[in-house]
Amino acid sequence: MDIARVVLSSILGLMVIVTGGGKVLNLPFSLVNRDRLNVHPVFWRVTGVLELTAAAGLIWGIWFVPFGLAAAIGLALLMVGALGFRLRTGDKAILKEGLADIAVFVLTAVVILLSALTLAR
Repeated sequence: MDIARVVLSSILGLMVIVTGGGKVLNLPFSLVNRDRLNVHPVFWRVTGVLELTAAAGLIWGIWFVPFGLAAAIGLALLMVGALGFRLRTGDKAILKEGLADIAVFVLTAVVILLSALTLAR
């Protein structure tokens, strides 16, 4: 159980570093998504900072489980917001990118469950 939690936390942490870092640094792949979704640049950057914070919490949560649990809950809420935003704006790439949001949410839910079980021991 701990191995699965560590592996999933690491994978999610690295994924969110890429997406959050892209938003904070205004990388081209991120700007294309921002412009397609018509998101205000400040909101986009704040979302990137929240993603980087979640990544730090997930990585630190490998050793200190309560931080990982809190970060996973925050990331799950970010994914719910991302999917809701895509639905609200009528994003044409909803099938591809919306499914990616759902996949990250599901993996995050598994990390939440595994972290809660680890804390319950």
